[in-house]
Amino acid sequence: MARDVTRRETLAGIGSAVAVGASARPARAETVTEADASDIVERDLETEYPTCVYKRNDDGEWRVSMPINVHVRVPGSQPAIAAIEAEFTGLTNLEWTQLLPDSPARAWDDRREELIEPALSVRRPRLGDGWAHVHVWPVDAERAAIHAHLDVFDPSSSYLHRGDDYDEAARAVSRQFTDEARASLQPSNWDLQTPYSIDYGVEDERLEQWGETGDRKLELG
Repeated sequence: MARDVTRRETLAGIGSAVAVGASARPARAETVTEADASDIVERDLETEYPTCVYKRNDDGEWRVSMPINVHVRVPGSQPAIAAIEAEFTGLTNLEWTQLLPDSPARAWDDRREELIEPALSVRRPRLGDGWAHVHVWPVDAERAAIHAHLDVFDPSSSYLHRGDDYDEAARAVSRQFTDEARASLQPSNWDLQTPYSIDYGVEDERLEQWGETGDRKLELG
């Protein structure tokens, strides 16, 4: 994950332009053990964005879990993480919340060679199953990576859900950014690039397990 500024520097530049959330959280990273290192797929890829979400297995080791399926670019002076946070917070986005408990999720920072927590994590609760669930990692000042899935009820999970339906979740993210009805309340000019293909660097068996990942790119015009 090539970066021009550190994650802490990026977040420090957000200031008070958005609601309290990602910009108020201290950076947190996990030192990678020798056992973890064998599963960090980005080490063997030439990529501008992190490709996978990592979660701990039963032995406490960080392992590939889910795809990071949406790339974001925000040219100009506004930090990408601030532009994204504005789409999920504030009075026009009350259906999204950061307040629900969550299992630890990390993404690989190639420059620091650490697994870092998301700068922003939000859910959109609704009656029944299939809550949209989003994690966001800044890459540098103008780029960020988003993982999106739907929460599917799973009583065997410690948080009673598992991530699934990445394609539908990615569609929900792009609708959140580009929906014309929302744009009338919160004007923005996001361009959606799809079809879009992301090389996740994982084996075919895992790609089949994930199914359609909904790869897409959003750029603020």
